Amino acid sequence: MNLAINLDTETAAPTTFEPAAAPLPQRARQAIDLLKAIVTEQPTSLLIAYSGGKDSTVVTSLALAALAELAQEGKLSADIEHMAVTSNTGIENPVIERHVGSHLRAMRAFCAEHAIPLKAQWALPSLAESWQVSVLGGRRQMAWPSEGQSQYCSVDWKIKPIDGLKRQHAKSLPKGVRQVTLLGSRFEESARRAANMADQGADSGVVEHQGRLLAYPIADWTTSDVWDYILFAQPFGQGGPFPSYAVSLADVLEVYNSANGECSIVGDSGKRTPCGARTGCWACPYAGKSDESLTNMAKDNPEMAPLLALRQYIVSLRHDVGARNFIGTDIKDGGDINISAAGYSGRVLLDLLRACLTLDAEEMERSDNPAFQIITPQELVAIEWNWAIRGIQVCPWEATRAWVEVHHQGKRFPIPSASTAAPAQAGGQSLHPLEGETLGSVTTPLMAHAGVTVATGSRLEVDPEGAMEMLSIEGDMLEADTEKAPESVANSLLMRGVVSIPASRRGELDRRLTAVARLREEGVMQWAFHGGRPELASNEFQLAMVG
Repeated sequence: MNLAINLDTETAAPTTFEPAAAPLPQRARQAIDLLKAIVTEQPTSLLIAYSGGKDSTVVTSLALAALAELAQEGKLSADIEHMAVTSNTGIENPVIERHVGSHLRAMRAFCAEHAIPLKAQWALPSLAESWQVSVLGGRRQMAWPSEGQSQYCSVDWKIKPIDGLKRQHAKSLPKGVRQVTLLGSRFEESARRAANMADQGADSGVVEHQGRLLAYPIADWTTSDVWDYILFAQPFGQGGPFPSYAVSLADVLEVYNSANGECSIVGDSGKRTPCGARTGCWACPYAGKSDESLTNMAKDNPEMAPLLALRQYIVSLRHDVGARNFIGTDIKDGGDINISAAGYSGRVLLDLLRACLTLDAEEMERSDNPAFQIITPQELVAIEWNWAIRGIQVCPWEATRAWVEVHHQGKRFPIPSASTAAPAQAGGQSLHPLEGETLGSVTTPLMAHAGVTVATGSRLEVDPEGAMEMLSIEGDMLEADTEKAPESVANSLLMRGVVSIPASRRGELDRRLTAVARLREEGVMQWAFHGGRPELASNEFQLAMVG
């Protein structure tokens, strides 16, 4: 269901699980027949939750084989589109992203050959919610394990994008067609998962759960069954008991071996459970101080090494209070703002952006077919916008300046040294609220009202072509502009039409930008750039915001 491949099978299997007695070829046949029945018993669109992992690869192979057989039998409706979907957070492990991309292409080719109406595609987070814009843009920090924090990253970068595509797909289907999601979950995986699946009735064909129709084609398969299918799979139509949409599925095992640093089927002489690593986002802090799978993959994939080094720097910032921005610019109804550790300081964000742009440039120099691009022009402009409306930089156009320095002038910026700060107060909590202190009422909007492009949607929008043109044609000129207030960049981007905002947000942004200007006049915004908990007495913070 998402691009992160879970290679961890260390959770104890439920004691009540009993492997099916029938031979695997017979169970594979039964799974294909079940899927054919699901599609034909009433108008149905299959939605395959594909991740690139072993289980979802087998489910995808079974589903496409079922659809191909129905097409051969003349029983597959050309008017009902099916879908295979996988999430891409935008900071995926390049090896995994390359692997999943090759399989999506194989699915498309297979479906074209067998006249199967199926769309295989990525689900991407919105621009505003992406890691590049939300974290490097200064709105929030990384999602850390423990500390009572929710994993917003999984929700915003995986679940929401996939759910959005599902809804769009469901709306596009003819009236009366149901959407059934195919999952690769198995009873053997863990006691908790087995209990949840049993409660849903996972072994009884199509089940309804929380308003969704689900099916578990390999619910009673063991891990050995899954690997046997993958290793002995043959292209559909060649007579083997394990049909595949690809020429071979052996590359799935290669990915697992690369992440584990050993054979993923047998483990290492009992010292650990096979498949004991995890792959996912290269910047993910949930693997701890060191990411074992990323480290193992970097041995055979040189492009991974700089991403691993950048991850280590990001992880080192976890307890560094001096790396955080405490000056909130979200204004409450009464005019208050919070003084609390939220995103990173302007200084840290500028260092991070320069490092990311440098890695991009060096990767383009390394290969004619770069394995990654961390920052696109569209994302760079969105970062510039976020820095402006939050007032976290000292000079205007700092993000554009970094782009010009790296991509136009050839400068290179090293990854900063790891922070050695000791744990302080928990990140993301309110550390020093200034109760009862207000900014007063806002009466002086900074944004121009004429010539501002208004977005048709409900989110921030950045024109990709306009962003590229601005950086290519105007970048050098903007880079030299150091005199204006940093927050003036927001108005400039709007006037250029590169950035557009929903009309409903105009008042909010007027209010925010006015607050930033007043805070800068009083010297408060220096804390947003330099970082650390501000030392402000109550009488120093009373700002009259009247025109």
